[in-house]
Amino acid sequence: MRGKFISIEGLDGSGKSTQVRLLASWLRHMGRQVVVTDEPTEGPVGRIIKLALKGTFRLPVAAEALLFAADRLQHVEEVIAPAVASGKIVISDRYTASSLAYQSARGLPLRWVMMINEMAPKPDLTILIDVPPEVSAQRINRSRRLDEFERDLELQKKVRQAYLDIVKACKMKVIDGNRSIDEVQEDIRRLVKKLL
Repeated sequence: MRGKFISIEGLDGSGKSTQVRLLASWLRHMGRQVVVTDEPTEGPVGRIIKLALKGTFRLPVAAEALLFAADRLQHVEEVIAPAVASGKIVISDRYTASSLAYQSARGLPLRWVMMINEMAPKPDLTILIDVPPEVSAQRINRSRRLDEFERDLELQKKVRQAYLDIVKACKMKVIDGNRSIDEVQEDIRRLVKKLL
């Protein structure tokens, strides 16, 4: 039996990682086999992206977009596709919608970003945890220092708007992340139950 592929999207500080962890725990408790993963990956291309995001070196936005697309295809081939084929539920903290939102918000044509990612299979369910950028920045600030992109509130506003603009194209389900962790998780579980 084929498994399922779920992607959780949103701004940094939206609660994605917490919700992914809670969802995986709930599914495992129900007896499901779950693979939790995220992007950029720990693969060779993903490590280059992480160094660039930390400011170790600068990359043109288009080069960064191509690296994300390459990292994603390797991620699909090595992790996502085999796990789904063996009946597991894969939950990814970020996937294609992140590239579309972040890279178009930084000036790349959305159609081009879509084109370089068209080889990546579509998730069975994509959930956007939507929070205002001011809220996500406050949440991050409490747990760690903001990186270059997170400090840029104007960019975060553009990214949020870009996410909202691609909801239909990416068939995303939008959840209000400006509520308690339990309320957000309840909504996520409701959507996942329909999928299963």
